[in-house]
Amino acid sequence: MSRTTRPLLKMDANNRPIQDSQHDETFRGAYTGINLTYGGFARPGSAEGSNVWKIFLIAYDIADNLISVKWPISATTGAVSSDYEFNWTGRAGYTYV
Repeated sequence: MSRTTRPLLKMDANNRPIQDSQHDETFRGAYTGINLTYGGFARPGSAEGSNVWKIFLIAYDIADNLISVKWPISATTGAVSSDYEFNWTGRAGYTYV
């Protein structure tokens, strides 16, 4: 995981971190009907096919109540990951746990 794939903390003129700046991210969502099923975050301007996205899958029960948020399994570690190492266009092909 390189530093370029993560949102960076911005600094003020005195080289102190601006606390809310690490949340400057682009959001993408995929819907089934009215329900958000996939969500993803990346740095603004990131290509949807680049492996720089944090993505998740949202599961609902039969009454459309949210029941879980699942994260994909990393191809590099084989473990569940909420890191910025996935691509948005491939979201349906990942295994979520």
